Amino acid sequence: MNKFRTISIVFSMLALIGFNSCDDDDVESPGAAIVGPGTVYTRISANGNLTTLETALNAATGDLPSTLEGAGPFTVFAPTDAAFTALAESLGFESNDDRSASEALLADIDPALLSQILTYHVVPGNLGAGSLSDGTSLTTVLGDELSVVVDGDGNVQLLDATKLSQTNPVSTVTQANNYADNGIVHFVDKVLLPAAAIGALSFDTRPTVLEWVSGTDELSSLASALDKAGLTDAVASLDTARILAPNNEAFTALFEALGDDYDDLDDFDNEVEISLLGEVLSYHILKPADGSIDLMAGAAETLLKDNTVDVTAVSGGFEFGDATAITASTITPNIDAKNGFVDIIDKVLIPQSALDFIALLGSDDLATTVGSTPQLSVLAEALAQTDLVETFEDMTNVQDTTATNFSYHMPATVFAPTDAAFADLFTALGPDYTSIASFDTDEEKELLKEILQYHVLKGKIVSADLEAGTVTTVSENDIEIISVVGTENFVIGDATNDVNANITAPDVFARNGVAHIIDKVLLPKSVIDFINSME
Repeated sequence: MNKFRTISIVFSMLALIGFNSCDDDDVESPGAAIVGPGTVYTRISANGNLTTLETALNAATGDLPSTLEGAGPFTVFAPTDAAFTALAESLGFESNDDRSASEALLADIDPALLSQILTYHVVPGNLGAGSLSDGTSLTTVLGDELSVVVDGDGNVQLLDATKLSQTNPVSTVTQANNYADNGIVHFVDKVLLPAAAIGALSFDTRPTVLEWVSGTDELSSLASALDKAGLTDAVASLDTARILAPNNEAFTALFEALGDDYDDLDDFDNEVEISLLGEVLSYHILKPADGSIDLMAGAAETLLKDNTVDVTAVSGGFEFGDATAITASTITPNIDAKNGFVDIIDKVLIPQSALDFIALLGSDDLATTVGSTPQLSVLAEALAQTDLVETFEDMTNVQDTTATNFSYHMPATVFAPTDAAFADLFTALGPDYTSIASFDTDEEKELLKEILQYHVLKGKIVSADLEAGTVTTVSENDIEIISVVGTENFVIGDATNDVNANITAPDVFARNGVAHIIDKVLLPKSVIDFINSME
């Protein structure tokens, strides 16, 4: 016989066997070895991730294993061991040396109630994952309904009787279409709860304040901001709190107020901006007063240290005042959460630190500040002569090309010599040096550059924060901050070791730091050596 004819006959016989098996439940199909023989209960008991479900089926009333061994067909949504553990822990059961949390749950729960929970996971018929479309309602063997949700990624999910999208109570199908002779098993990652079980278990279906924020469309900007600022875990861990939650429109208004450099949260892209964002968000979290988070007129303490929000009672609710003259109104009040309340408001509340930041954005840089101060005209000329103008615009960021647009976030402190101080320096250098223009060779310009950088410290140090001691300048040479005995003043010592510089005008603020005007040009040792070599 032709071998091709033989193969054709064999395939024909297999096809006939396959067709006949559809009409006879007692005959296994040729594909049984692939899809897994046996009933839906067999599929459950044979899987190492469904051991708790198997135990539960045997513990519940109604002999559920025998039912699932029956003719069916059944579609079973099978919670994994991890799903049972999560349910047990949410109900307060804990693991110990003797048993797991899920074992403690099964030992404690009423078998009749357990039967209700389990039959809520079974739907009559063969329902492959492909047949479960978004919005479909499924009637379970219990008689209660399940709602099907298909998300944007195509994941099949089930919504149980909690029906609160903010808590993300969906049970996601993690492994679909495990076929059996009498149905299909789909693994799911959450134990589904019917209404009777929610009541009997006193199961708190309310979301946490974070879950409300994360699951509410009009608060998506706030949820993203919390994540960007690294506050998600901190908010999740709050035992009791009240969140004043600005809606998306409020964040849009904030970006408009900040100007062209801020179109969305992505523009908060350096450490200072992200830290400031965290301060703004913390300002929206009200701490309990006398153990209560109820709103009362007055100053409400916030999670932002030493900052309060003004709460004013108005018709139908409350308004909230910040460091600006514009109050926030309540859009949706008193959203009840598991660990507090959420109030949706129409404005991002602004603490004083944010106002200071906005003012800082509009202020002059150190180079401009120096150039606009009459008694510092020679210093401004010196900056130009040594090509340090751009450096003083962003003094300590010159090595950080990624931060050139954010000159405020790595500030500097400049001890700025007056014109008279430079006149004294020219006198000390002799008749060849009458002005900044006298520094005209490359060597002299480098010397002048070193002098100027000898007057700069990394970081913004206001006069109130000056402390006696030796500090290293940007030129990598030390100066000494000396406390004046009997006063709160300081003088600055250099390599001359004889004449110190007095601070004649402290705290001239700029966007990227602060200047203290002094009456002497500070001289590093290299300049002292240069002067001595001229004698």
